[in-house]
Amino acid sequence: MNDQWNFLLKMIWDQMIHLVIHFEGRIDLPTLELAVREAISAEILTTSKFTPGDSPYFEPAFPESDPPVFGVITTGSLDITLTDLLGTPLDPLKGPMARIILLRSDNDLLVISFNHTICDAYGVKSFGSLLARLYRSGKRKGMYRPIGNSYDRSFKSILSLFSDEERNAAAGRLRSWKGAWTIPFDSLRTGERQYIRKTIEQSVFSSIRQYTHSHSFTVNDLLLSSYVLALMETAPPLPGTCNPVLTSIDLRRYLSPDSYPSLANLSVAFELPIIIQENMDLMEIIGHIHELMASCKSSHAGIGAAALLTNEFGSGFRNVEKNLADMEEKTLQGLLGKNPFFTNLGIIPEGVVDYDIPVKDAWMLGPVEYPPGFCLAASTFRDRLTLSAGYSGAALHREWVIALLSAMSTSFTPFTSQG
Repeated sequence: MNDQWNFLLKMIWDQMIHLVIHFEGRIDLPTLELAVREAISAEILTTSKFTPGDSPYFEPAFPESDPPVFGVITTGSLDITLTDLLGTPLDPLKGPMARIILLRSDNDLLVISFNHTICDAYGVKSFGSLLARLYRSGKRKGMYRPIGNSYDRSFKSILSLFSDEERNAAAGRLRSWKGAWTIPFDSLRTGERQYIRKTIEQSVFSSIRQYTHSHSFTVNDLLLSSYVLALMETAPPLPGTCNPVLTSIDLRRYLSPDSYPSLANLSVAFELPIIIQENMDLMEIIGHIHELMASCKSSHAGIGAAALLTNEFGSGFRNVEKNLADMEEKTLQGLLGKNPFFTNLGIIPEGVVDYDIPVKDAWMLGPVEYPPGFCLAASTFRDRLTLSAGYSGAALHREWVIALLSAMSTSFTPFTSQG
């Protein structure tokens, strides 16, 4: 059901999640090719396609030929080639669900991309770790052979930890809020997929993390708050309104780490009903966000979101598809809006980038959300924070996105000089 939901969200975004690793040097190409073949053999959903219907299912996309998952592009301009690659999503109806591209230059760039239909950000990193381990094994002529992960990919094992009453109570605490942000879209055209990212260097981020720890709130609280403050500056809400922001939570937090499924959609989203008071500063917003998030966690908002989703699919795939299509049509008619989305894609572990050569940087990119939606993603690698926004260049000016990310970066300044 959670895969079906993420497939249907193709109406609102391009579904792609990307992991980018920038090396200092070159990967051994034959070893990488072998590692990719082993990795996709172990994770068979990578070469599948999604077949919708009353009882949707995955099936092999290329049963009679080698799946077009891996490729090499030699380029003299990594940035331009990367932009073109990121602007080309995978079609879940055709497959494959994964794409591994090596951008070959003086210093190689490895781009691991997944369609959200089969997994969330954790799954992308999990596959990246498998690929790196297979590569190291091949370089060292080892005998490591992966096996498929057989753990439950659905919400069932997580929801079973709660009684019917607890699940219903968690779902009952959630509600939808009508937003009032004024993101300056020129149109609702979905073309020209673009990304902008901004890196917060290690010295700054380390100070931020130290400050949050000493003041009993989380880095995620701060990131959400700086996003809200930046939206207040660049997309000011109407006075006296509730201004929701969507955020996500990974339900793996309820499972033992040794029972995590590798490729799965176990992240869910819910709305934070943010009330903006006049002249609120960042510290006041952090306090507000911290209380909201603490309340959401203690009341199991993620379980509530999963329970609501499960209930919705009780009417069948086709009814959910129709309901989403109706909502999208109302959005295009200007009758419904979409709230800005913030997703923390988490820390990129060292095992994900370990190809026995030095690494310059690594970051993750979330989906390009179609207007009037807007998605901001955060990822961390070696205490360097990357903020990234995927947007429609046909509908939103690049300058506005740059201004939003700059406003977020500026909001971090006070934390670098405080203890």
